[in-house]
Amino acid sequence: MATRRRSISSPEQYRKVEQFATEGKLEQAWKIVNAMLIDDPRDARALVAGSFIMRRMGHLPAAYHFGRAATQVWQSEFSGWLNLGHACGEMRLVDEAERCYKRAVKLVKNERDRLDVMLNIAALYLDDGRFAEAEAITRDMLKIDPNHRKAQANLGFCQLARRDWEGWKGYHLCIGSDWRPKAVYRDPPEPEWDGSPGKTVAIYGDQGLGDEISFASMLPDAIAVSKKVIIDCDDRLEGLFRRSFPEAKVYGTRRAKEGNWAKEDWQIDCSLPIGQLGEFFRLKDEDFPGTPYLKPDPDRVRMWMSLFAAKRKPVIGIAWTGGIPKTNARNRRLALADFLPVFKAVDAHYVSLQYKDATADLMAFRFAHPEVDIKQYAYGTLTPDYDDTAALIASLDYVLCIQTAVAHTAGALGVPVTVLVPVATQWRYGDTHDTVPWYDCLRVIRQAKTGHWENEIGRAASELSTYFARVPSRARTPAPDDRLRDDINHVRPARVGDHQPPGDHAPA
Repeated sequence: MATRRRSISSPEQYRKVEQFATEGKLEQAWKIVNAMLIDDPRDARALVAGSFIMRRMGHLPAAYHFGRAATQVWQSEFSGWLNLGHACGEMRLVDEAERCYKRAVKLVKNERDRLDVMLNIAALYLDDGRFAEAEAITRDMLKIDPNHRKAQANLGFCQLARRDWEGWKGYHLCIGSDWRPKAVYRDPPEPEWDGSPGKTVAIYGDQGLGDEISFASMLPDAIAVSKKVIIDCDDRLEGLFRRSFPEAKVYGTRRAKEGNWAKEDWQIDCSLPIGQLGEFFRLKDEDFPGTPYLKPDPDRVRMWMSLFAAKRKPVIGIAWTGGIPKTNARNRRLALADFLPVFKAVDAHYVSLQYKDATADLMAFRFAHPEVDIKQYAYGTLTPDYDDTAALIASLDYVLCIQTAVAHTAGALGVPVTVLVPVATQWRYGDTHDTVPWYDCLRVIRQAKTGHWENEIGRAASELSTYFARVPSRARTPAPDDRLRDDINHVRPARVGDHQPPGDHAPA
């Protein structure tokens, strides 16, 4: 086994690196590490620090190779394996990350470090949709330290995944984290809302666009018990949320440095991230109404439905990629050609719902398959106003998509939607059901094996074919303003029976 050589770097250099890295001064920390590695490229502690710094700076391949080098030079030190595991996890190299963490846990010399490694194993399992395994190791952690805050938070995710809504309490502990920053509207900071009635509450968006849309289903509950609600949302959602929640004041200032609010709206009693409303309003399955709650612009809907009426066939929205590297984009990505069984099963006008320009994908696909009627309407999907996208989706007969924000939008509008969910999924989809409590109109087709979608695409093709053989296309007759989505209640009960349960699949 390789052992660490004596370093020529000084203890003061290592101390400075640790201080700067802890304070988030990553560039300053890297300058010191860079100099240390120029002096000695095999300095194990500098390699470990380099892996940590590169990962925090978003340079994952560099973090990976620094970590590998550290474990080769100093095989008996757990921190090298831990940092290599971090890099592997963020690159979705799950098997390699798991091996690194399990090696690290054998090398730790104290309980604190053991808990740190166990925490990362649990997080890896959570990111991979292995909720039962994550819960088991998290409960082992809590036997060692019942007050471990991050373990309690991870337990919350595990509980929510299996629809144990006590998990909101653990979810609460994530407020203020890097991925769920806490908003502050006054000095000194206002308290968090505790759900008590009669307050003036600022409710701010947290996480991604799809999260805001999904959690917005709880806004009517908050509005009903509050004196006043101010919604601080993503600027793309401002118009859509103002129409959908007229009883609240809505500002698209979530990402703005300074909120341009009316003076009286700054007089708030408390605030809360939108996702945490579940702690007060979604404590059992029956608390989820599952009904549409977003109201698209009727004029824009009428425009789309008039256009689609001329197609004289079903109009189906499709999205084939989703997420970013940190949110499992690797496993939320298909090619248009993968959907050929669907295109052959249902003669429809297919509409791209990609949030990025799909022109290149569509041109290449149409060249190979000119018989498929598929088009991108850039003015509906590539605009800074999500009202455009919502109106387009509200005008469709059906949506088929990979796990992405489009699924939440369709569900919030009451549009029938089938979501292809990868093995490595998020807590909101759980790991067993073919429905989610948030939307009655959404159905799940679960991937059985990572990297393979053939059976799931075939099932989607069969279900869409059955659905459109029975349900006429809405696009042929534009609905009046007050009935834009009324027909969904007539088609949904029969439609549910068309879907076969996917069964329970073990993680690949």
